[in-house]
Amino acid sequence: MFTTRKTARFNPRHALTALCAAGALACGAGPAYAVGVPGADLYMGVGLGQSNADVALAPDFDKKDMGWKIFAGGRFLSMFGAELDYLNLGKPNGGGAEVKSKGFAAFGMYYLPIPLPVLDIYVKAGMARLDSDGSDGVTPFSTDDTKFAYGGGLQLKFGSWAIRSEYEKFKVEDSKPSMLSLGFSKSFL
Repeated sequence: MFTTRKTARFNPRHALTALCAAGALACGAGPAYAVGVPGADLYMGVGLGQSNADVALAPDFDKKDMGWKIFAGGRFLSMFGAELDYLNLGKPNGGGAEVKSKGFAAFGMYYLPIPLPVLDIYVKAGMARLDSDGSDGVTPFSTDDTKFAYGGGLQLKFGSWAIRSEYEKFKVEDSKPSMLSLGFSKSFL
């Protein structure tokens, strides 16, 4: 079953690593943020989907719930960008056990160079800081962890609006939560 864990302290190295992962491609893009640069874009949006909580402390606990996210990002060249997300992975429960996870993620983005201007296929990798709280019905636990995250998806563009389908996976202490979402975004350039 679950064991009690101490909450991890904020580690400035983890925060710096997350900022570097999200901004590495942006810094290399140079002056590509200017209006009128082909492929440059600023956007924000929301997503709703199914999250999966896979907790190592309870081997039989692999439950799903509804999750959501808010995201904002920039596409600095036609192939590179960065994105920041706030995630709430719901509160999966079953058999007296439950866990809820929420947090922030920073990603570097790579858009595949395909010749269709209304379709984007992308992969992303970065860092996520998730706060997970749960219980097996008797023993509570709480963890805060910053580790690697990755994902990918595709989006269809309709002018300044886009519909996107996305999968994200997070590797944090004692669990590997994930989310499959459908969302929309609004572009501002």
